Amino acid sequence: MKIRIVSDTPRVVRWGLVWVLTTTPATLFASAARIAGGDHHTCAVRPNGTVACWGRNHKGQLGNGSVISSRTAVTVTGLANAVAVAAGRFHSCAVLSDGTARCWGQNSSGQLGNGSTTSSTVPVPVSGLTGAVGITAGAYHTCALKSDGTGRCWGANFSGVLGNGTFTGSPVPGAVRGLTSAVKLDSGAFHACAVRSDGTARCWGRGSDGALGDGGNTDRASAVAVSGLTGIVDIDAGGAHTCAVRSNGTARCWGANLSGQLGDGSTTSSNVPVTVSGLASATSVATGGFHSCVVRSDGSERCWGHDTYGQVGNGQFEVSRTTPAVVSGLTGGSQITGGNLHTCTVLAGGGARCWGRDAYGQLGNGTSSDSATPVVVQNYP
Repeated sequence: MKIRIVSDTPRVVRWGLVWVLTTTPATLFASAARIAGGDHHTCAVRPNGTVACWGRNHKGQLGNGSVISSRTAVTVTGLANAVAVAAGRFHSCAVLSDGTARCWGQNSSGQLGNGSTTSSTVPVPVSGLTGAVGITAGAYHTCALKSDGTGRCWGANFSGVLGNGTFTGSPVPGAVRGLTSAVKLDSGAFHACAVRSDGTARCWGRGSDGALGDGGNTDRASAVAVSGLTGIVDIDAGGAHTCAVRSNGTARCWGANLSGQLGDGSTTSSNVPVTVSGLASATSVATGGFHSCVVRSDGSERCWGHDTYGQVGNGQFEVSRTTPAVVSGLTGGSQITGGNLHTCTVLAGGGARCWGRDAYGQLGNGTSSDSATPVVVQNYP
């Protein structure tokens, strides 16, 4: 399915973030995702191990026992010792320090992973999942990275995004075929990708826009290698595109490019990685529905792609931006995430900032006004 922007809620979106750097559980947890943007909501781990969410809540994706949306951060009910968080279209998940996971929100496709299709406004345990060190959520599925370098996915299996070798969904976790030695894992709307310990990448799921990076446009129900890409230190899967940061601080992107989300100065899609223009010193990457961002080694951030709602964060509301732009007034960035049409970051010194679309309060600053520059998330941390 091709991505086309037809309204402020595109048909294909991106959610979730997992990034981990080493092979011991303690340090994996230390670098796991603390903030994740969903369709119209955002969740973040607080320093005390609780989780806060804000934005749309019609399916219980804020996890506070209600279906009332919130324009400021609210606490997820009964959740402690969280170390990583993920936000899907209408569901959210967290990994706890004991390696188990909890999910909440919409469950029509089994994306909560508890063996049922009953939605929940509070967290429920993911069945049979242990040793998890990261978690990531797609449109109607969820995936987790385990400390042994393997992956587990559950929920809807559109285009083979569960990676289990079939196109059949599952309400409980199943192993990703062809994936070993993974150190990072991230889900897009209907595809997912992982970085292996040797610096190569594997992707699976929907390939029609080239988002798997294997040189083709075919759906894959098990992990396949991204063509010609080595030295990867971070990866992130978007609506129908993917981006990766290499150890030399440059970035590569591939897949759909209607809004310039590949960052190479064009709007031409590519089924193999292309170089993001003029970008150096990048340390991590995040992708939204139709935009992309990086954190640089100096704590500044750059974004590019679809910008109608200000999600590039450079103070302008542009149709699109095909090369990286500086996010205005932001220093000390630690981790960044792309929601569907918004962007958020946590700062090394504490607190969070968001920018872009704010129809449901997903920016968390107490208003419903889109912003082309970062605004402060209220009640976080």
